[in-house]
Amino acid sequence: MDEIVVGMDGSPGAAAALRWAVAEGRFRDRPVTAVMAWGLLDQHHPGGDRHFDPDYGDEMAGKALAADVEAALGAEAAADVGRRTVCDLPAAALLDASDGAEMIVVGARGLGGFRSLLLGSVSDQVLHHATCPVAVVRVGAEDGDGRGGPVVVGIDGSASAGGALRWAIAEARVRDVPLLAVHAWQPAFVGGDAFLPVPAESDAMDESAGHLLERSLAAEDTSGVTVRTVRECSGAATALLDAATEASLVVVGSRGQGGFAGLLLGSVSQHVARHAPCPTVVVPHDR
Repeated sequence: MDEIVVGMDGSPGAAAALRWAVAEGRFRDRPVTAVMAWGLLDQHHPGGDRHFDPDYGDEMAGKALAADVEAALGAEAAADVGRRTVCDLPAAALLDASDGAEMIVVGARGLGGFRSLLLGSVSDQVLHHATCPVAVVRVGAEDGDGRGGPVVVGIDGSASAGGALRWAIAEARVRDVPLLAVHAWQPAFVGGDAFLPVPAESDAMDESAGHLLERSLAAEDTSGVTVRTVRECSGAATALLDAATEASLVVVGSRGQGGFAGLLLGSVSQHVARHAPCPTVVVPHDR
């Protein structure tokens, strides 16, 4: 269907995700569909009312979703957004919706099933199992001046990073912004009273990092895109956040090696998604 799917739950984070998704849909000329999961004990009402209704059903969920979409976008823009309510758990609803979708967009914080998105089971399941890229949007990041900034992508030589690079190149092309390819490396250390870097080996590693960036970019079609590179002696998350200061988007693969190892399970992905001043997109390893 090539639609952009947005997880909605009545939270400010979901509203931010929807606004960003609508803008992304314009870039890509793709329809946007807002998806709200509900259950007897996970009810949504217009205006954020959280009372329990034993007769709650899909019709009432649909009214709540319509109200949330209009509140986030205004009546005119809301008319162009598709709506889907699902009686299911939030993660399951979004994963079902990811089949055939171009992207799933979620807010960095939510209510109900989306609470603690970056730490809990919903985010873990969506990020690990979605069959399409997943964008995480913080409140405020969807409306910043970074829209004209570069698309930042983490490169480490892995197949996963290669998929993220291809996706980031296409994104930079449709946005008509530069691509900033980032590689982080760590120096070798020697022991003693204090651990000190080995200068000669550090120089060699920096040179090797430059070659890795060149090879990765040479393997892709970057026509029509202005490409810049950054190689930084630091941790992967630090390098990406440094590069993301003026970015419109940060893109990472779902798996990596070196500084990006265990990206979706460890501190790198959590740190970048929590602290990036712009939306973060995680691209599945087979994209």
